[in-house]
Amino acid sequence: MTIADAIRAAAERLCATSDTARLDAELLMAHVLGVSRSQLLLLRMRDEAAPHAAGFDRLVERRAAQEPVAHLLGVQEFFGLEFAVTPDTLIPRGDSETIVQAALDCAAQDARVLDMGTGSGALLLAFLHERPDAKGVGIDASAAALAVASANGQRLGLAKRAQFVQANWLEAGWEHDL
Repeated sequence: MTIADAIRAAAERLCATSDTARLDAELLMAHVLGVSRSQLLLLRMRDEAAPHAAGFDRLVERRAAQEPVAHLLGVQEFFGLEFAVTPDTLIPRGDSETIVQAALDCAAQDARVLDMGTGSGALLLAFLHERPDAKGVGIDASAAALAVASANGQRLGLAKRAQFVQANWLEAGWEHDL
């Protein structure tokens, strides 16, 4: 089976559970091959045999069971940056980029930002990436989510300006943890 055949079959398998079946199949194949989707589309997919078929098939089955593509890949692009995501975090959505842009439009260059329910840290870290003089704190009740956010901050080179704190703003005194 060629790469093109495998993608076609996966898209057919996924069309019952995904509105973006072809895209999902392409992203999963690119992940298995260790290339970007753009690079995948440039491959001679009609001629090349699909390597790692078992790994691809497992990912397709997990996607057919409605597991999000971002969780299968372990990453999600947001505001031009790549963020690690896990089932412990929400997946950063494109429409949330408007929140970051609105904050950028009105905040001072040296702003101090609080991200409540930071999850992967995407909103805070995207803001800090665009504002080199800004600093921020991301809080979350989940230690697992904070580990993901902290790792994202390290990988993006923003760890010195981003602090991640376990706190629940629904409990009195949460602000004392900052």
